[in-house]
Amino acid sequence: VVAVVLAILIAGGIYLYWNNYQTSAVTLYAKAQDNITKNIDKPEAIKDSIPVFKELIDKYPHSWSAKMAWYHLGNIYYSQSDFDNAIASYKSYISSETSDHAGIKFLALTSLGYCYEKKADFKAALDYFEQAQKSNNIGFEAIGYRNIARIYEQTNDSKKALENYQIALQKTTDPSMVLLIKIKI
Repeated sequence: VVAVVLAILIAGGIYLYWNNYQTSAVTLYAKAQDNITKNIDKPEAIKDSIPVFKELIDKYPHSWSAKMAWYHLGNIYYSQSDFDNAIASYKSYISSETSDHAGIKFLALTSLGYCYEKKADFKAALDYFEQAQKSNNIGFEAIGYRNIARIYEQTNDSKKALENYQIALQKTTDPSMVLLIKIKI
């Protein structure tokens, strides 16, 4: 009886601790997200979210919110053309993420591709765009193929660029993108 009561108390304590841990992490996450939402037109003000996201990561590294903080930090750094910090943040998100049911890993891998493309490292950009295509990309397939085609186009591999643009065209449902891809082809 004592062992059962002790096990229940320990399980309850762990549950309460973990619940408080996650709730506190979500509170910080919401604070940073609120700042981004309020200042969407003011890139300088969005920088105020960086220390909040970093605090979240430091205090609650095992929370879902901390994992998402890495992704959002990457977006903030990318928007400020700080590609090295963006790359580090996206890579931290990818290394912390174990499962991906929402397709965010696809977005992080794609964002890494964009960072390397901006740095004119087309080999690395292509590698990340291809990794993104192999991840959970439902709904993003056309974007992925367009990204890959664009890199091949930039590296003067017109045959592979054409192949990927044709696949992207088959998967695209947006009429304006269909027109753009047809122009590219």
